[in-house]
Amino acid sequence: MIALYRGRSWISKAIRWQTRSVYSHAAWVMGDGSVIEAWQSGVRHVANLSVAHTPKTAVDLFAIPNMIDHYKNHVEKFLLEQLGKSYDYRGVLRFLSRRQGKNPDRWFCSELIAEACNQQWLPLLRRVDSSAVSPGMISYSPYLLYDATVTTG
Repeated sequence: MIALYRGRSWISKAIRWQTRSVYSHAAWVMGDGSVIEAWQSGVRHVANLSVAHTPKTAVDLFAIPNMIDHYKNHVEKFLLEQLGKSYDYRGVLRFLSRRQGKNPDRWFCSELIAEACNQQWLPLLRRVDSSAVSPGMISYSPYLLYDATVTTG
């Protein structure tokens, strides 16, 4: 399941403004409710959607109904292999400069989620490289189905 955050911090508001979206962050929710995300400290696996996020942040959850368990397991394996990799600050700056490019040893949030799906031949957005995918763009994927909105604790 994909989580898209409607962040409330000043950094989140800047991301939302720059990308012209209501979303500022993307993460992957595992079956047990834990979360894998690219965060300022790097790619991490945390207990739940709320860890280190501003309390009362709205998070929209999206299912991928066409993703069979085999592919889901491979997406999660890819994400687990990325744990500890650095946050891609240069990648975020590319949104300002509109330059292309990516570094497989660094990730920003939506790039990580998009690439994990791309690795399993389920690109969320065809013809869009994962390095150009913002959190808001993920919500445009025809493969996602809105499931629920929750808030961080």
